[in-house]
Amino acid sequence: MQVTVKLREMFHYSLYPSLFFLGLFLGTILIFLGISFKKKKEQKKPVPTILKDPNAIKQKYLQKLEQLKNLLQNKTISSRKGYQELSKYIRKFIFELTNIKVQNYSLEEIKQLNIPILYELVKDYYRPEFARKSEGNILEAIEKASEVIRKWN
Repeated sequence: MQVTVKLREMFHYSLYPSLFFLGLFLGTILIFLGISFKKKKEQKKPVPTILKDPNAIKQKYLQKLEQLKNLLQNKTISSRKGYQELSKYIRKFIFELTNIKVQNYSLEEIKQLNIPILYELVKDYYRPEFARKSEGNILEAIEKASEVIRKWN
C-alpha cells in the first residue's frame, strides 16, 4: 500500500492590517501627547493682578533692604546669606504686587514670565547665592534692587 502525502505551502498573514493598526495606535498617542503638552504650556503663564497698595508694599521692602544693608555693613551676616535674603525679598515683593509665586520659580521659569527687570535681578544674584564662595558686591546689588523697587509701576 503506497500512501502519498501532498504538502501545502506555508500559510502567511498579511502585514498590511497589522501595520495599519500599529500606525493608528502610534498616531493616536502622538496626537494625545501633543494636545496635553500644548495645554500644559498654556496653563503655565500666570496673570499678574495687583492686590494691595503698591506704595505701602514698596516702602515695606525698601525698609527691609535698608535693614539688610545695615546687617551687612555691621558684618552681622555673611555676603552669601545677604544674597539669599535679597533674592527672597525681591521675590516676595513681586508676589505681593502681582500674586505670582515667583519665590517657587527657577531662573528659567522667571525668564518665561516676561518680566525682564526681575529676571535680570535674580540672574545677578543666582551665582553668588549658590556659589561656595560668594563673589560680587552685595551692597551694590542692594542699591540696584532698591532702585528697581522705587521705579516699579
